[in-house]
Amino acid sequence: TNEFFVEESFPLPWMYPYETPFSVIMKINRNPLPQLTQDVFDRDHKFWTDYSSRLCGNIIDYDTPVSNLCNFVEQTYIRNNYKGFIGNRRFVRDDDAQKAFSKLRSSQAGMYAWRCALAADSPYHQQTPQLQEALRKETDFAFKQAFVFCPYSPEAVFRYVQFLMQYNRYDDAVQVAKTCLKLYPYNGSVSDLIKNLEQFKDRAAEQSQ
Repeated sequence: TNEFFVEESFPLPWMYPYETPFSVIMKINRNPLPQLTQDVFDRDHKFWTDYSSRLCGNIIDYDTPVSNLCNFVEQTYIRNNYKGFIGNRRFVRDDDAQKAFSKLRSSQAGMYAWRCALAADSPYHQQTPQLQEALRKETDFAFKQAFVFCPYSPEAVFRYVQFLMQYNRYDDAVQVAKTCLKLYPYNGSVSDLIKNLEQFKDRAAEQSQ
C-alpha cells in the first residue's frame, strides 16, 4: 500500500528497470517498465529546467554545446566572473551544495544512460526510434546539468564521458575532462582519463581513414 523512493548512494543495477525520476530523487515502481515514455521525459525536463534556475541559472537545454558549458564553468567557477550570471552566487560558492545536487542529477542521468546502452533485443530497450532519440536527448541534458552543478565531481565527469564516448563524441569528452582537471589539477585519475581519451580519439581517426 506504500510508494517507495530512493536517493541513490551507490548504483544498484537491479533497480534501473523499476526507476523513474521523481523531483530530485527517483521512484521505485512496483513493476519493471519496458520503456520510458515521453511524458516521463517531459515532467523531468520541466522540473530540472525550473530547478536549475535557482542554482546556476537556466542556461542548459538539449542543444547547448558542451563548449558553452565549459566556458561557463571557467568564467564562473574558475575566474569568479559573474557577468551575465543569472543563478545564485551562494550556490557556486558552496562546495557541499554543488556536490549534493550534482550527485542527485547524475544518479538520474545514470539511470537513463543504462537504458541507452541496452542492446536492441533487451526487454527494456526503447521500442521506437522517436523514443530512443528522446531518451538520448534527456540523458545528455541530465548529464550536462550534473556537470555544471559540480564540474569537479569525478562521478559526474566519468559518467558523462562514458556516455559521450558511446556516441563517438570524442572532442566533447576530452573537453569535459580537461575542464574538470582545471578545477581538480592534482587528480591523477582525471589526468589518466584525458590521456586515454586522446589516445582513443587518435585511434578512431586512424581507423576511419
